[in-house]
Amino acid sequence: AVPANTEVHSMSKISIVIPCRNEVLNVEPISEAVTKLLENYTQYTYEILFIDNCSNDGTQDRLRIIAKKDKRIKVILNGKNFPNTSALHALYEASGDCVIMIPADFQVPVSLVGDMIDAWENGAMVVAPIKQNSKSDKIRVLRKIYYWMSSKLSEQDTLPGFTGAAMYTRQFLDICKATGDPLISIQDMVIRYADPIVKLHYLEQPRRSGKSKSGAGYLIDTAINRFIGVSNVLPKYAVTTGLGMGLISLIIALYYLVRKLIDWYNFPVGIAPILIGMFLLGSIQLIFIGTLSAYILMINERQMKKPLVIERERINFDTEDEKEENK
Repeated sequence: AVPANTEVHSMSKISIVIPCRNEVLNVEPISEAVTKLLENYTQYTYEILFIDNCSNDGTQDRLRIIAKKDKRIKVILNGKNFPNTSALHALYEASGDCVIMIPADFQVPVSLVGDMIDAWENGAMVVAPIKQNSKSDKIRVLRKIYYWMSSKLSEQDTLPGFTGAAMYTRQFLDICKATGDPLISIQDMVIRYADPIVKLHYLEQPRRSGKSKSGAGYLIDTAINRFIGVSNVLPKYAVTTGLGMGLISLIIALYYLVRKLIDWYNFPVGIAPILIGMFLLGSIQLIFIGTLSAYILMINERQMKKPLVIERERINFDTEDEKEENK
């Protein structure tokens, strides 16, 4: 570990970013738990930044009440639901030198915040909590298959179990922001550019209340986007597979041709081999055409330069204390 520079860190600020959507029963307890923990780090100033992704269950009203009580709690209310970019926008808007993102549902233990701060003090650029799925996870096997495929189709470590809830230094976030990529994968950026990176393993906790917003459709969409983002060798596999299948098809065709020429009247070719070959080749083509389409769609989205979110309201930004600091 790199020794902590206490002189620099004593002047630093910690930002806790908490993305939420329909977490009316969780936002107040999570803010209280985080505030209590941060009181142990009196050498730093801090802020807690909630970004609400267009909740409709009363979460926004609850956040207004919380922010009114404590000016160190900031709130961004999105005008609409931006499931893929809301958290990234909050990371960019945080003002801390050490920015920690955790979900509002308590599935990432709040105690990990202290461990991440300690690792930051010792020089870590990124602290990546690695989730160990509980036995109650219904899609545990599918997760393992996904991470196995990602590792096989990527030239780098894919950090299985890393969800994006982590500690990021301002330096790392500035690198991400400089890309100007609206579809940036924070996981891919961590894999490629974070140095040093510290991994913390934890057991995923059950939700404190409410239901998960990650339905089957959302999980599939997220898996495809992440898969495309980390699978930098997939086009090579496509070419190799195409060449291999073409060679196999040629060998089979020559075999049937020779057998037919040798025994023209007694060797029945049949249509079964033709149908099997057609369905096999067709399915492979569909897989790779779909993959290429996903790449093209991502390129198109990047070229459009859409905003990460549309904000409806900000609370506790540009307070008097911050205005004095900015002078």
